[in-house]
Amino acid sequence: MGYKMVFSDMDGTLLWKGIRLSVENSAAIRQAVDKGVDFVICTGRGVFGVEPYLKELGLIGRKGYAICQNGAAVYDLRDMSLVIKKSFKPSLVKPVSDFARSLGEIEIFYYDDRNFMCECLTAEVEEYCQVMKTCPRMISGPMDYEGEFTKCLFSGPRKKLEQVKKFAKDLLGEEVNLFYSSETYMEFVINGVDKGSALEATAKEAGVNLEDTIAIGDSDNDLPMILRAGLGVAMKNGEEHVKAAAGYITEKTAEEHGVAEVIEKFIL
Repeated sequence: MGYKMVFSDMDGTLLWKGIRLSVENSAAIRQAVDKGVDFVICTGRGVFGVEPYLKELGLIGRKGYAICQNGAAVYDLRDMSLVIKKSFKPSLVKPVSDFARSLGEIEIFYYDDRNFMCECLTAEVEEYCQVMKTCPRMISGPMDYEGEFTKCLFSGPRKKLEQVKKFAKDLLGEEVNLFYSSETYMEFVINGVDKGSALEATAKEAGVNLEDTIAIGDSDNDLPMILRAGLGVAMKNGEEHVKAAAGYITEKTAEEHGVAEVIEKFIL
């Protein structure tokens, strides 16, 4: 089958230790793009944590898209303009943030396009900002922000995150979507936002049928796009339920350039 679009997660999938592109992955992606295949980064990161890699791959300025914040923000690679934004009012997340804060051990982060906001500047936040090449805006809570959020991220022990998730679902029901992007990260977005919906919308915009797409990921937040794509791929290092749902599991991990394996096997 002639696949025309590849959607790839970043952390745990494309990047070596969440920091850099390997020579192997970069070379395979460039070959696929030269062949006319669209390579779409599809991540929970804000755009500020994606642009350096898009530049490294030579994708900025070309026709194509980058899916950020799990599909809440989609950018046009030609000029990095925001073409899709699905956001929510701070008042929606306020009671959930208040509850999470009362539990202790949970950090709360807020996103809107290129804005990254946090309630406490910790060593972890400083390290994150260095990796993502962004500066945080300090707020005491969601109501301090005058705009709308595309995403809220809760970071902490899984048991406490489960309590926050139950509280949010009991309170807000189908208004919101909550899922995990790692063992200690839980994402809060508006209902209808997920990587699968973003994949479908982006493929449609590009005029590509879903059966001609590949989606590669490792975590719970990747599952919607893995299920929606023509070929859903889970990394060898992926979560077990993600691998169980995939049509193909890589023989190599993210550290062993598993994205290059997929491209070489199914495209080149």
